[in-house]
Amino acid sequence: MEPGARLQVLYWMHRARRDLVVQTPGRDRRATGTFAIRSPNRPNPVASSSVRLIAVEGCTLVVRGLDCLDGTPLIDIKPDACPRA
Repeated sequence: MEPGARLQVLYWMHRARRDLVVQTPGRDRRATGTFAIRSPNRPNPVASSSVRLIAVEGCTLVVRGLDCLDGTPLIDIKPDACPRA
């Protein structure tokens, strides 16, 4: 892995609720299925982010574009199969 490469990061959204199958978003107040809205609450808490590798510092990868909380458990990091241009 070299700086500038795109990586796919899989992580476990450990703080997301997994018991909400139907939600009521604030903007229209209609009950909507969880998969039809952009909510962090998911029955399956595995998430994915495509990130840019900025630097490698020893055993640490510095990336840009990761949208998870500090301390979120990582599942896997691999080269992005479909890098954006």
